[in-house]
Amino acid sequence: MTKKWISLIAMLLVICMAFAACGGKGEDTKEGDDKKTTEESDSKEVSKDTADAGKDVKDLKLGCNNFMKGIYSLDILENGFAETCKALGIDTMIVNDEGKVEKTVQNVDNMISAGVDGIVFFGISETLFPVVSQKCQDAKIPFVCYDHMPSEENLEILLANPYFKGAVATKDYGTGQNIGEHAASKGLKKAIVVTGKKTDPTHSARTEGFKDAFEAAGGKVLDIAWDASNLSDSNAKANDLLTAHPDADCVYATNGDFGSGTMQAMAQHTNVNAKLYVTDLDPDVLTGLKDGTISAANGAHWINVDFATTLLVNALLGHELKTEDGKAPILVAPVMALPSEMVDLYDEFWIKSQPFSGEELKQFVSAWKEEVSLKDYEDVLKDYTVESRLKQKEKEGLITAEELKAVGIE
Repeated sequence: MTKKWISLIAMLLVICMAFAACGGKGEDTKEGDDKKTTEESDSKEVSKDTADAGKDVKDLKLGCNNFMKGIYSLDILENGFAETCKALGIDTMIVNDEGKVEKTVQNVDNMISAGVDGIVFFGISETLFPVVSQKCQDAKIPFVCYDHMPSEENLEILLANPYFKGAVATKDYGTGQNIGEHAASKGLKKAIVVTGKKTDPTHSARTEGFKDAFEAAGGKVLDIAWDASNLSDSNAKANDLLTAHPDADCVYATNGDFGSGTMQAMAQHTNVNAKLYVTDLDPDVLTGLKDGTISAANGAHWINVDFATTLLVNALLGHELKTEDGKAPILVAPVMALPSEMVDLYDEFWIKSQPFSGEELKQFVSAWKEEVSLKDYEDVLKDYTVESRLKQKEKEGLITAEELKAVGIE
């Protein structure tokens, strides 16, 4: 009987030890699996955070939004982005916001979901910048802004975001101011303005700049037609203004499409003796400059998207350009006035081709110029004029010294 109990107890001890061993092994395995999972998760997180450092240019895909296809000034910006990426060998995803702010937000989500490496963003409204900034930060997608300069308040928000890599844009107040001063210098006194939405930072700033400069010089802005969105809109609004103010001697249209629509309206109001001024240098505006329908125009600032794109590419390649205090750069693309005698050359080298060649743009990317610096960007934008670009085209053998001399460039 005793032997049987001893045997039974021994057997139970063996079974218990076996279970203990299995349990211990299971716990060790679970702990090891948890540790492995945690390490893999951490590794993925680090990989995501550092993914933007040292990518290969040929593997990049960039997204860009066009607020409304069919608007010439917006389409030429889109084309500049596409041509820059083509020169650098980068894939693109271009979306059309269809003129809707809510579509802009949706398209940013779509670009992020599609797996773009970075976004070149056009903000039509100040309300968009904080929203898009947060979306890009949450998704860890680097981005830059082009053409529309964000307000000081929004720049503070953007600069606090580590995924914001800079902006290359135009100070549109100065654009309108330049035209306002020029019109006033011609002795004009009564102006009307055809412009876009008040919420659009480009058109509101151009309008304000024109009004301030024109009235500071002794003129008076009689009326402003807001909310034009295309050529047809601007034509109707210009007709209304010209009917209401036949004594106007100056008309300012804040972009090329509005200029074209206003030009058509003025042709129907032969009783109005007014000079037309336009911002943006598109084909219709160039024609107007040549035939004298438009007195003066400024623009050519759309090269901003070229340099915003290369700025982003540098960051993705691990060569992020920053200011001396370690912030993302905010660069201003100048607006140029175009003399009528240079219209044909402008048409050839800005409209039918690109003012900066692909080989030139490569010199602003670390994959081709390792030591490229922020100063390189500042210098090229500072020196950007019609004359400087045409001299470069001469160096490239695309224009002769005689042709330049004929338009006053020695």
